[in-house]
Amino acid sequence: MNDADRDQIEAATEQYATQLGMPYFDTRPRLDIRPLVGKLTLQGMQAYGVVPLGLDANHLVLGTSEETNRAELESLKQRLAGYDVEYDFVSQLGWNRLLNRYSVADNLDVLDTGDFSGFTERIMNIEPKFMFEPVAQLAYQLGASDIHVEPGEHEARIRFRIDGTLHPITIIPKDRYDLFASDLQMRAGVKWGGDEPQGGRISMIVVNDDGDETQLNMRLETIPSLHGEDVVIRLFNLSVQYLTLENLKLSKRQLSTLLRSVAHPRGMVMSVGPTGSGKTSTLYSILNHLNNPEVKIVTLEDPIEYELNGISQVPVHTDDKGLFINELRAVLREDPNIIMIGEIRDADTAKTALQASLTGHLVLSTFHATNASSAISRLMDMIGENPLLASSIKLIMAQRLVRELCKVCKEVYEPNRDELLQIKTALHGMPEDSHPPIEGAKLARAVGCHVCHQFGYDGRLNIMEQLEITPKMGELMAHGTAATTATAIEQAAVKDGMVTLMQDGVIKALEQKVTLEEVFIQVGE
Repeated sequence: MNDADRDQIEAATEQYATQLGMPYFDTRPRLDIRPLVGKLTLQGMQAYGVVPLGLDANHLVLGTSEETNRAELESLKQRLAGYDVEYDFVSQLGWNRLLNRYSVADNLDVLDTGDFSGFTERIMNIEPKFMFEPVAQLAYQLGASDIHVEPGEHEARIRFRIDGTLHPITIIPKDRYDLFASDLQMRAGVKWGGDEPQGGRISMIVVNDDGDETQLNMRLETIPSLHGEDVVIRLFNLSVQYLTLENLKLSKRQLSTLLRSVAHPRGMVMSVGPTGSGKTSTLYSILNHLNNPEVKIVTLEDPIEYELNGISQVPVHTDDKGLFINELRAVLREDPNIIMIGEIRDADTAKTALQASLTGHLVLSTFHATNASSAISRLMDMIGENPLLASSIKLIMAQRLVRELCKVCKEVYEPNRDELLQIKTALHGMPEDSHPPIEGAKLARAVGCHVCHQFGYDGRLNIMEQLEITPKMGELMAHGTAATTATAIEQAAVKDGMVTLMQDGVIKALEQKVTLEEVFIQVGE
């Protein structure tokens, strides 16, 4: 719904309120519902058709809509003895969205304090077959990427992965876990208690902070363990609208390099790193940038994580190498402008992608490698000496995801002697104007507040190195695999101006965006 449509709804509601002789209340401005939580239960709001709008001393304002049962409002006043109750009129849409916000308000204590004991008490009072809804809702609100359900002998543990780190959420008794797991089985369409790992999908409606309903898609994977099915549920809770180059939070230099590379009508651009380093999200962001009616884009993915409008996305099974190569060749016969290959896993895929990049296609893909230089070395080992490799690759980006410090509560401090030595060693050889000054530098550490749910971090940042295939790099690669070790490639790239993963991470630590400790954990050998 656009703003103009909402304006019409609110104007009509205001006019109707005037006819009823009631005050009109516009629910669009952000309403702080925290002081109002608990004045009425969610069941009471639904039964009477009201939502709390404001409280000043004992003056309680309740919102009603065109669907409210007005015959019950007088009895509600009597039940709220001690309050001076005022009824205002709100649009039905505004009423629905406020009710949705109240429906998730039970989690406010968890979000503010990071104390999950109250959440545990609430779900223990819910039938096990209904427990997954509040668990998934809380995971969505906390921005979790995964829900881990881990059965033990007498109880099962539920943990959320948030910004790459696992956090214990609750413990449920084994008998409740068995019923909870049975419900998951039916939702995902998997056979419980099997001897083999299984996978399924779950979809449900959750509510965002604005009170709007949204569909949450999840992928469930099970592995038989000693005491039952060990379950990991991946939440695809990032809206496609956030998969943009802007949200990659690259430096100006990094963004300029990336844009220059993907502006070519042919060649390969690769994102490399370990599992969970954000490679696929980077490629999706590039695709969203390149997507326009003048180009045809086809992706081959296992699995498809996000649906992108205007792009042909092909689900593939990469375990069957022969079938995958046939599908890739079939896509090439359609002559798309841009191809995304979810991952290059073998020599045949690498050779086919290389050929595609040389015949008028821009090829995007991911690859498992520690850094950009080792990616080139591994590719050369995989496909053998090929003089066309250097001319096909435009850019290799190695990346890691590091937790971003909460801007509200982070604590700035002066680095100690060991930290200064780490900084100077990492930045040695870089031009002084290419990084924040080391003398007088300040670092930051995590603290925790209600904004970041007491975690001390709020989202994650990309640490990235970008290796462009310059003429000098091309000459080095032409000498064959014996001369092109990962070390030799990195040394040549640094001479050409590449900022390494470690250097980019240390620079972000000097900018007080991340902790120096986490940079060394994520990037250190």
